[in-house]
Amino acid sequence: MHSATGRSPFMALYGWQPALTPSNIATNVPEANDLANAIQKQWEEVAAALRQSKARLTQGKNTEVPLSFEIGEEAWLDAKNINLKTKSNKLTERRLGPFKVIEKISDCA
Repeated sequence: MHSATGRSPFMALYGWQPALTPSNIATNVPEANDLANAIQKQWEEVAAALRQSKARLTQGKNTEVPLSFEIGEEAWLDAKNINLKTKSNKLTERRLGPFKVIEKISDCA
């Protein structure tokens, strides 16, 4: 399901949802059984890979180290929210500085 449309890409494109679940009913055709087993194995591998990927993404969220500057160090300032009088935004500097830290207000500022 896509978060924006609430539908799978196949459903959004064709208007119906295909039944792709492998059949567990045994048949007299060995190729059909082999195909169903192969699809089941692929689904299990994809599900395991998605679980691993999700675990890696959620694990990395809490590892961000907050920046802390000490008096006398130099820091660059992001110019995104600073209104500079320039002729072209495209040619405006993205960062300003470096500026010397002269006073430490808090660990977050």
